[in-house]
Amino acid sequence: MKRSALFRMLLVTALAFTVLPAAAQDLGIVLQQSTLTGAAGTTLYVDATLTNLSSSPIFLNGDSFTTVSPLLTVSDNPFLTNAPLSLAAGASSGSLLIFTVTIAPSLVPGVYSLNDFTIIGGLSGTDFSVLGSTNFTVDVVSGGASVVPEPASLVLVGTGLLGLFMKRRREEQQRIGSAQALDRNVVPESSHLWNRPQSS
Repeated sequence: MKRSALFRMLLVTALAFTVLPAAAQDLGIVLQQSTLTGAAGTTLYVDATLTNLSSSPIFLNGDSFTTVSPLLTVSDNPFLTNAPLSLAAGASSGSLLIFTVTIAPSLVPGVYSLNDFTIIGGLSGTDFSVLGSTNFTVDVVSGGASVVPEPASLVLVGTGLLGLFMKRRREEQQRIGSAQALDRNVVPESSHLWNRPQSS
């Protein structure tokens, strides 16, 4: 009898955990990019929109974060300086920089998943409950292959190369024009020898 009672209790407990809904988050954190790509030795900037999903105002009192590698360093200074102190019910922060990730120069290229950024707070300025959390992935590529120049930079480089080409072409045309002018005005001395009458 003891075995069946223990079995029923375990079964009810297991069903309770599978049927009960997960705790809802009061704060939605939507990253503009959930996968960040960069080379070792660079810093990545993460923008997000924060939305109060609850029916009452909430205070954003702090944050916490975890990374899967100690060579990925998260700085929460942007969150501390850019995030609003509180959000009204249903309000959104708009897009803002919330943290940066610095990739150590010695980090091996690869995909580093299951990194986490969590915002804590609550109904007052002294609450430190989890309001919302988001996961992000860092894709470390080798040798700066992820560096893509901005279109304005490409236009600037292209214009500079075109200017150098035009200047060289103009100088070459001036040099050819000067040589042709010299050929028309100056008769080489050796040609006088051929035109001279021969003496007997």
